[in-house]
Amino acid sequence: MTINSLRAKHASLIYQEYQYQVKHNQLLIEFKFLLEPDIVFTPRLMIDHVSEDMIAALPQPLWQSLIFNLGLAELPSYWKCACPAVIKIEAGHLTAEQISWWQDLFLKGMGEFYYVNHIDFTQENFLTIQTSALPEKTIKTVDMESLPTTHYRQPFLIPVGGGKDSGLTLGILTQAKLEYDCLVLEPTTPAADLLAQASTCGRTLTAQRIIDPILLDLNQQGYLNGHTPFSAYFAFFSLVIGHLFGYQQILVSNESSANQANLLYQGLSVNHQYSKSWEFEQKFRSYSQQFLGCDKHKAEYLSFLRPVSELQIAQGFSQFDQFLPVFKSCNVGQKHNQWCEHCAKCLFVYLILAPFVEQTILFQKIFSHDLLTDETLLPLALGLLGKAEIKPLDCVGTDQEVLVACYLTIKKLTSQHQPLPILLEKIQQKVLSQYQPEELKLLSQKILTSWDEHNNLDTKLTNLLQSAITLSS
Repeated sequence: MTINSLRAKHASLIYQEYQYQVKHNQLLIEFKFLLEPDIVFTPRLMIDHVSEDMIAALPQPLWQSLIFNLGLAELPSYWKCACPAVIKIEAGHLTAEQISWWQDLFLKGMGEFYYVNHIDFTQENFLTIQTSALPEKTIKTVDMESLPTTHYRQPFLIPVGGGKDSGLTLGILTQAKLEYDCLVLEPTTPAADLLAQASTCGRTLTAQRIIDPILLDLNQQGYLNGHTPFSAYFAFFSLVIGHLFGYQQILVSNESSANQANLLYQGLSVNHQYSKSWEFEQKFRSYSQQFLGCDKHKAEYLSFLRPVSELQIAQGFSQFDQFLPVFKSCNVGQKHNQWCEHCAKCLFVYLILAPFVEQTILFQKIFSHDLLTDETLLPLALGLLGKAEIKPLDCVGTDQEVLVACYLTIKKLTSQHQPLPILLEKIQQKVLSQYQPEELKLLSQKILTSWDEHNNLDTKLTNLLQSAITLSS
């Protein structure tokens, strides 16, 4: 099926309604979307350990707004199958400012989807968002003063995805002996549960997101599929949890390296990690403060690792032995709790850890073999090093970080009088040989001591992260 035929067949996607109920200490949220003319989607979310009293404790305009907006965050996953020209919002009302915010997310958060599917999103009237003006569908503005400060008693909620980034956040809070809880969204990777179990969190909150199987059937029939800004959905979901359970701060683990785009397409900088970027964090915080009752230490969303790079994260994470054998980041194999060892993400993680983790630990406790001996991974390595047409479409660090990681690993192996594995030898010949040793040395010092001032950390969190990074250097 082509984009034009699908858009002709399906004129609009309508967000018709949302509803929720609490049963057996579990909150069930259900959304209803209509892909005109006759395809109905009903995505659901089930959150454990929720009572009616917890919902009643919140101002009801806030609660309605949280659920309504969570439904909006679900829309990209269902809109993408046919890319209808119009999204109609009947479940609630959006201001002109909100419509502009969501159109921006559909542009920048879906950039990779447009690129992979060869979609010209620049055409006139490509996507219009229409909103209901009916009074009964209007979500009232949340009165910030009505939010009781005493409700937000829990300090930190840590969303856990199973990778080294959230692992480092858990390790730092554990080392500092701070109280925190974990948040896991299922279906998840076994590694997320294992990281939470290996930490000292007070409890792990769980929820289950259920994709409507009709969407999966449509994908099999030839409807469009591809990358959506999942971290944006997770951000809205985490606010629901943050307000319900009374958390002061929601600490995600997105780093400064997430800001680097992968490629340029139709004039748009396409970033696989857009919804993990500083730009999105700022826009989301502004939106959540205006429309979702968030304030300083009232379900405040921020990235704890924003000031630092992937290379610094790898260096810090390498200090926490309890997490090294259990974390997983491979999109191909993580559902089965393994690394596929053939993708860009696997190679990136291996390269970024290699300077700081002993080789035997890398290919015995984390991976199944030494990836640096696999010459077939050279094209992926060159892509990670910025020597290919595009940066691999995955959650990987910058090309300079990979360059420095390779430099530091070669330096380590050379000092230990070990021969260079074939992949590292090829990287040395094709890439590192183009640089002067002093140039690489200065670049490594720059990256390993960097601190991005574009962050939302308060003084306490700043001191905590700086101490951890200093200790690991």
